[in-house]
Amino acid sequence: MISKPLLKQTIRENWMLWLVLTLVQAVLLLILGAIANVAATGVAYYNMLPEILSAIYVIITGNKLIAAQVDKGTLAYVLSTPIKRTTVAITQAFYLVGSLFFMSIISAGTHLIATQFLNSGLSSDDFGIIVKLNLGVWVLSLAYGGICYLASCVFNLSKYAIAVGGGIVGVSLLLPIISMFSDKFDFLKNFSLSALFDAPTIISGSSDYIANFVILAVIGFMGILVGSQIFVKKDLPL
Repeated sequence: MISKPLLKQTIRENWMLWLVLTLVQAVLLLILGAIANVAATGVAYYNMLPEILSAIYVIITGNKLIAAQVDKGTLAYVLSTPIKRTTVAITQAFYLVGSLFFMSIISAGTHLIATQFLNSGLSSDDFGIIVKLNLGVWVLSLAYGGICYLASCVFNLSKYAIAVGGGIVGVSLLLPIISMFSDKFDFLKNFSLSALFDAPTIISGSSDYIANFVILAVIGFMGILVGSQIFVKKDLPL
């Protein structure tokens, strides 16, 4: 059900942004992993930086997968071939999920390597924490991606897809920051998806993160599923 030509085209259009943001994360983890232990790096890095970088990626890429192609008219050419809308939706969703997964894999690998060879060595506990943290980044990014993909499928114009999808993701990132300024605003962070990814809880060894990860994964995949169904059935200005 995946179109290889379309997948190759999508990779060509998005690989540079993916590479730059992945390298930024890898370099930061290489530096932090070399100078700080896993717990310190977990608190200093994973609490904010990777989700901001992932949000930038999914906002831009999510829009380009569907809405931007409808907006520019390039999707008309794609659908003039034997490729069905269902195949387009599945292919684009496959790219989004896969690219976010490999971004997290590279980040995890970099952190593991830095801890093992540039720091005091990698214990079994360190290994588990790093894997869990990067799994958390992936499912959080997936939730953001599902929201942006859904918006991209709903709207035919890029400006609306970015405004809605990017707006929701942006607010989710902004609320925890606002809550830091005063105890009166502390409750705001509970309305953010970021609240479901709590690095200190993971580092402490608690298993409370599991339910939160499941919720984030469900949000992401449901956004993709609903968005795909809308795209397949809606009228397009082709």
